Amino acid sequence: MHLVLQEPEIEGVSILYSVERLVAHVKTRYQDAVVADTSAYGRMLFLDGLVQSAEADEALYHEALVHPALVLHGSPRRVLVGGTGEGASLREILRHASVEKIVSVDLDAEVVELSRRHLEQWHAGSLDDPRVELRTEDIFDTLRQAAPGSFDAIVLDVTDPTDEGPSAALFSTQFFSLVLRALADDGICVLQAGELDPLDLKLARTVRSTLEAVFPHVRFAHGFVPSFHCLWGFALMSRRPLDADPPDLARRIAALGELQWYTPTAHRAALELPPILRRRLAQPGAVITGEGELLSYTTGHKGHGE
Repeated sequence: MHLVLQEPEIEGVSILYSVERLVAHVKTRYQDAVVADTSAYGRMLFLDGLVQSAEADEALYHEALVHPALVLHGSPRRVLVGGTGEGASLREILRHASVEKIVSVDLDAEVVELSRRHLEQWHAGSLDDPRVELRTEDIFDTLRQAAPGSFDAIVLDVTDPTDEGPSAALFSTQFFSLVLRALADDGICVLQAGELDPLDLKLARTVRSTLEAVFPHVRFAHGFVPSFHCLWGFALMSRRPLDADPPDLARRIAALGELQWYTPTAHRAALELPPILRRRLAQPGAVITGEGELLSYTTGHKGHGE
Protein backbone atom coordinates (compact mmCIF):
# COMPACT_ATOMS: atom_id res chain seq x y z
CA MET A 1 0.00 0.00 0.00
CA HIS A 2 1.35 3.43 -0.96
CA LEU A 3 1.36 5.85 1.98
CA VAL A 4 1.55 9.63 1.78
CA LEU A 5 1.98 12.03 4.70
CA GLN A 6 0.54 15.51 4.16
CA GLU A 7 1.95 18.52 5.99
CA PRO A 8 0.15 21.88 5.88
CA GLU A 9 2.59 24.59 4.78
CA ILE A 10 0.77 27.92 4.50
CA GLU A 11 -2.86 28.70 3.76
CA GLY A 12 -3.70 26.99 0.49
CA VAL A 13 -0.44 25.00 0.30
CA SER A 14 0.44 21.53 1.59
CA ILE A 15 3.52 19.32 1.16
CA LEU A 16 3.10 15.62 0.39
CA TYR A 17 5.75 13.10 1.49
CA SER A 18 5.90 9.70 -0.17
CA VAL A 19 6.53 7.17 2.58
CA GLU A 20 8.45 3.99 1.82
CA ARG A 21 8.08 2.56 5.33
CA LEU A 22 6.30 3.56 8.49
CA VAL A 23 8.93 2.89 11.16
CA ALA A 24 7.01 3.85 14.31
CA HIS A 25 3.86 5.68 15.34
CA VAL A 26 3.25 6.69 18.95
CA LYS A 27 0.46 8.82 20.35
CA THR A 28 1.86 10.17 23.61
CA ARG A 29 0.14 12.15 26.31
CA TYR A 30 1.32 15.35 24.62
CA GLN A 31 1.61 14.75 20.88
CA ASP A 32 1.38 12.40 17.94
CA ALA A 33 4.83 11.16 16.86
CA VAL A 34 5.67 9.39 13.59
CA VAL A 35 9.02 8.10 12.34
CA ALA A 36 8.93 7.24 8.64
CA ASP A 37 11.36 6.45 5.85
CA THR A 38 10.63 8.73 2.89
CA SER A 39 11.85 8.64 -0.69
CA ALA A 40 12.86 12.33 -0.68
CA TYR A 41 14.54 13.03 2.67
CA GLY A 42 15.30 9.62 4.13
CA ARG A 43 14.13 8.94 7.67
CA MET A 44 11.96 11.72 9.11
CA LEU A 45 10.36 12.58 12.43
CA PHE A 46 6.90 14.15 12.41
CA LEU A 47 5.25 15.62 15.52
CA ASP A 48 1.53 16.38 15.28
CA GLY A 49 1.76 16.05 11.52
CA LEU A 50 4.61 18.55 11.12
CA VAL A 51 8.18 17.80 10.09
CA GLN A 52 10.51 17.93 13.09
CA SER A 53 13.69 16.87 11.32
CA ALA A 54 14.90 14.79 8.39
CA GLU A 55 17.90 12.53 7.90
CA ALA A 56 18.95 14.40 4.76
CA ASP A 57 19.34 17.85 6.33
CA GLU A 58 18.87 17.77 10.11
CA ALA A 59 22.51 18.85 10.53
CA LEU A 60 21.74 22.14 8.79
CA TYR A 61 19.12 22.91 11.42
CA HIS A 62 20.96 21.66 14.50
CA GLU A 63 24.30 23.24 13.59
CA ALA A 64 22.55 26.56 12.97
CA LEU A 65 20.72 26.30 16.28
CA VAL A 66 23.72 25.42 18.44
CA HIS A 67 27.00 26.65 17.06
CA PRO A 68 26.60 30.40 16.42
CA ALA A 69 25.46 30.91 20.01
CA LEU A 70 28.04 28.69 21.69
CA VAL A 71 30.88 29.92 19.47
CA LEU A 72 30.02 33.54 20.33
CA HIS A 73 30.10 32.68 24.01
CA GLY A 74 33.53 31.15 23.55
CA SER A 75 33.75 28.73 26.47
CA PRO A 76 30.39 27.53 27.83
CA ARG A 77 30.74 25.03 30.66
CA ARG A 78 27.18 24.62 31.95
CA VAL A 79 24.41 24.24 29.36
CA LEU A 80 20.66 23.84 29.69
CA VAL A 81 18.68 22.34 26.82
CA GLY A 82 14.93 22.79 26.60
CA GLY A 83 13.65 20.05 24.30
CA THR A 84 15.82 16.91 24.30
CA GLY A 85 13.88 15.52 21.34
CA GLU A 86 16.06 13.53 18.95
CA GLY A 87 19.27 14.27 20.88
CA ALA A 88 20.85 16.02 17.88
CA SER A 89 21.24 19.32 19.75
CA LEU A 90 23.15 17.41 22.43
CA ARG A 91 25.36 15.88 19.75
CA GLU A 92 26.36 19.34 18.51
CA ILE A 93 26.75 20.90 21.97
CA LEU A 94 29.15 18.11 22.96
CA ARG A 95 31.50 19.17 20.14
CA HIS A 96 32.45 22.16 22.33
CA ALA A 97 35.39 21.01 24.46
CA SER A 98 34.63 23.47 27.26
CA VAL A 99 31.25 21.86 28.04
CA GLU A 100 31.32 20.05 31.37
CA LYS A 101 27.63 19.55 32.11
CA ILE A 102 24.39 19.55 30.09
CA VAL A 103 21.00 19.45 31.77
CA SER A 104 18.57 18.36 29.03
CA VAL A 105 14.85 18.61 29.72
CA ASP A 106 11.88 17.22 27.80
CA LEU A 107 8.28 16.91 28.87
CA ASP A 108 7.69 13.91 26.58
CA ALA A 109 9.84 10.94 27.56
CA GLU A 110 8.16 8.76 24.93
CA VAL A 111 9.47 10.89 22.07
CA VAL A 112 12.98 10.81 23.56
CA GLU A 113 12.78 7.02 23.81
CA LEU A 114 11.39 6.80 20.27
CA SER A 115 14.40 8.79 19.09
CA ARG A 116 16.81 6.64 21.09
CA ARG A 117 15.52 3.53 19.30
CA HIS A 118 14.95 4.80 15.77
CA LEU A 119 17.04 7.96 15.28
CA GLU A 120 20.53 6.79 16.18
CA GLN A 121 22.12 8.97 13.51
CA TRP A 122 20.58 12.01 15.18
CA HIS A 123 21.75 11.47 18.75
CA ALA A 124 24.96 9.53 17.92
CA GLY A 125 25.14 8.26 21.50
CA SER A 126 24.82 11.71 23.07
CA LEU A 127 21.77 10.65 25.10
CA ASP A 128 24.11 8.37 27.09
CA ASP A 129 27.08 10.72 27.39
CA PRO A 130 28.18 11.04 31.06
CA ARG A 131 28.15 14.84 30.76
CA VAL A 132 24.41 14.77 29.96
CA GLU A 133 21.72 14.67 32.62
CA LEU A 134 18.34 13.79 31.08
CA ARG A 135 15.26 15.03 32.90
CA THR A 136 11.59 14.40 32.17
CA GLU A 137 9.88 17.47 33.60
CA ASP A 138 8.37 20.83 32.80
CA ILE A 139 11.22 23.23 32.01
CA PHE A 140 9.30 25.88 33.98
CA ASP A 141 10.08 23.78 37.06
CA THR A 142 13.70 23.34 36.00
CA LEU A 143 14.18 27.09 35.73
CA ARG A 144 12.31 27.92 38.94
CA GLN A 145 14.55 25.55 40.87
CA ALA A 146 17.78 26.72 39.23
CA ALA A 147 19.97 29.18 41.11
CA PRO A 148 20.43 32.58 39.45
CA GLY A 149 23.21 32.48 36.86
CA SER A 150 23.30 28.68 36.75
CA PHE A 151 23.97 28.30 33.01
CA ASP A 152 26.47 29.75 30.57
CA ALA A 153 24.27 28.79 27.62
CA ILE A 154 20.62 27.87 27.27
CA VAL A 155 19.42 26.18 24.07
CA LEU A 156 15.65 26.20 23.56
CA ASP A 157 14.69 23.70 20.87
CA VAL A 158 10.99 23.59 21.64
CA THR A 159 8.09 23.13 19.24
CA ASP A 160 6.33 26.13 17.75
CA PRO A 161 3.89 28.09 19.98
CA THR A 162 0.60 26.88 18.49
CA ASP A 163 -2.49 27.21 20.65
CA GLU A 164 -2.92 23.43 20.77
CA GLY A 165 0.75 22.50 21.22
CA PRO A 166 2.66 21.77 24.44
CA SER A 167 5.09 24.71 24.04
CA ALA A 168 2.84 27.78 23.78
CA ALA A 169 3.58 28.93 27.34
CA LEU A 170 7.31 28.74 26.63
CA PHE A 171 7.08 31.76 24.33
CA SER A 172 5.99 34.22 27.02
CA THR A 173 7.62 36.96 29.07
CA GLN A 174 6.80 34.90 32.15
CA PHE A 175 8.96 32.05 30.84
CA PHE A 176 11.73 34.18 29.37
CA SER A 177 12.11 36.05 32.66
CA LEU A 178 12.97 32.72 34.28
CA VAL A 179 15.43 32.02 31.45
CA LEU A 180 17.14 35.37 32.00
CA ARG A 181 17.37 34.72 35.74
CA ALA A 182 19.07 31.34 35.13
CA LEU A 183 21.52 32.79 32.61
CA ALA A 184 25.02 33.76 33.73
CA ASP A 185 26.01 37.39 33.41
CA ASP A 186 28.08 36.64 30.30
CA GLY A 187 25.73 33.86 29.15
CA ILE A 188 23.86 33.42 25.89
CA CYS A 189 20.51 31.88 25.05
CA VAL A 190 19.33 30.67 21.65
CA LEU A 191 15.74 29.93 20.70
CA GLN A 192 14.41 28.25 17.58
CA ALA A 193 12.10 31.09 16.55
CA GLY A 194 10.05 29.52 13.78
CA GLU A 195 9.54 30.24 10.12
CA LEU A 196 10.77 33.48 8.57
CA ASP A 197 8.31 33.95 5.72
CA PRO A 198 8.57 37.51 4.33
CA LEU A 199 4.86 37.32 3.44
CA ASP A 200 3.76 36.41 6.97
CA LEU A 201 6.00 37.44 9.84
CA LYS A 202 3.26 37.83 12.45
CA LEU A 203 4.56 35.00 14.65
CA ALA A 204 8.20 36.02 14.21
CA ARG A 205 7.38 39.62 15.19
CA THR A 206 5.52 38.32 18.24
CA VAL A 207 8.53 36.24 19.28
CA ARG A 208 10.91 39.18 18.70
CA SER A 209 8.76 41.66 20.62
CA THR A 210 8.26 39.23 23.50
CA LEU A 211 12.00 38.57 23.74
CA GLU A 212 12.83 42.29 23.62
CA ALA A 213 10.46 42.87 26.54
CA VAL A 214 12.76 40.70 28.69
CA PHE A 215 16.32 40.50 27.34
CA PRO A 216 18.65 43.50 27.08
CA HIS A 217 20.04 42.23 23.75
CA VAL A 218 18.22 40.23 21.05
CA ARG A 219 19.53 39.32 17.62
CA PHE A 220 17.96 37.12 14.93
CA ALA A 221 19.84 34.65 12.74
CA HIS A 222 18.47 32.58 9.89
CA GLY A 223 19.13 29.47 7.86
CA PHE A 224 17.47 27.51 5.08
CA VAL A 225 16.31 23.98 5.89
CA PRO A 226 15.18 22.18 2.70
CA SER A 227 12.82 19.75 4.45
CA PHE A 228 11.13 22.72 6.14
CA HIS A 229 10.71 24.42 2.73
CA CYS A 230 11.49 27.83 4.15
CA LEU A 231 13.95 30.07 5.94
CA TRP A 232 14.08 29.33 9.65
CA GLY A 233 14.69 31.81 12.43
CA PHE A 234 16.97 31.53 15.46
CA ALA A 235 16.96 34.20 18.17
CA LEU A 236 20.10 34.90 20.20
CA MET A 237 19.62 36.65 23.55
CA SER A 238 22.05 37.92 26.17
CA ARG A 239 22.58 40.40 28.98
CA ARG A 240 25.62 41.91 27.27
CA PRO A 241 26.08 43.06 23.66
CA LEU A 242 27.18 40.27 21.34
CA ASP A 243 30.35 40.52 19.28
CA ALA A 244 28.94 38.74 16.24
CA ASP A 245 32.31 38.40 14.50
CA PRO A 246 35.12 37.78 17.03
CA PRO A 247 38.66 38.00 15.63
CA ASP A 248 39.36 34.32 16.35
CA LEU A 249 36.09 33.08 14.80
CA ALA A 250 37.80 30.70 12.36
CA ARG A 251 39.86 29.11 15.16
CA ARG A 252 36.79 28.60 17.33
CA ILE A 253 34.90 26.91 14.50
CA ALA A 254 37.85 24.75 13.41
CA ALA A 255 38.02 23.31 16.93
CA LEU A 256 34.55 21.77 16.46
CA GLY A 257 35.74 19.21 13.92
CA GLU A 258 34.11 18.26 10.63
CA LEU A 259 30.71 19.89 10.17
CA GLN A 260 28.04 19.79 7.49
CA TRP A 261 27.07 23.47 7.26
CA TYR A 262 28.77 25.71 9.80
CA THR A 263 31.81 27.67 8.60
CA PRO A 264 33.00 31.25 9.29
CA THR A 265 31.23 32.38 6.10
CA ALA A 266 28.03 30.54 7.07
CA HIS A 267 28.21 32.13 10.54
CA ARG A 268 28.42 35.66 9.14
CA ALA A 269 25.69 34.99 6.59
CA ALA A 270 23.35 33.54 9.23
CA LEU A 271 23.66 36.64 11.40
CA GLU A 272 23.10 39.03 8.47
CA LEU A 273 19.36 39.16 7.78
CA PRO A 274 18.34 40.05 4.22
CA PRO A 275 17.05 43.67 4.14
CA ILE A 276 13.46 42.61 3.39
CA LEU A 277 13.41 40.41 6.50
CA ARG A 278 15.20 42.93 8.67
CA ARG A 279 12.73 45.71 7.79
CA ARG A 280 9.59 43.62 8.07
CA LEU A 281 10.67 41.78 11.20
CA ALA A 282 11.32 45.13 12.90
CA GLN A 283 7.65 46.11 12.69
CA PRO A 284 5.76 46.00 16.03
CA GLY A 285 4.50 42.64 17.19
CA ALA A 286 2.37 41.34 20.04
CA VAL A 287 3.94 40.53 23.41
CA ILE A 288 2.96 37.21 25.02
CA THR A 289 2.85 37.69 28.77
CA GLY A 290 1.70 34.21 29.81
CA GLU A 291 -0.14 35.57 32.83
CA GLY A 292 -3.02 33.51 34.14
CA GLU A 293 -4.21 30.19 32.74
CA LEU A 294 -4.46 31.46 29.19
CA LEU A 295 -1.72 33.23 27.30
CA SER A 296 -2.44 36.94 27.09
CA TYR A 297 -1.22 39.27 24.39
CA THR A 298 -0.39 42.97 24.49
CA THR A 299 0.73 45.27 21.71
CA GLY A 300 4.48 45.47 21.25
CA HIS A 301 6.02 48.92 20.89
CA LYS A 302 9.64 48.18 19.98
CA GLY A 303 10.74 48.17 16.37
CA HIS A 304 9.78 50.35 13.45
CA GLY A 305 7.87 49.74 10.24
CA GLU A 306 9.21 50.20 6.75
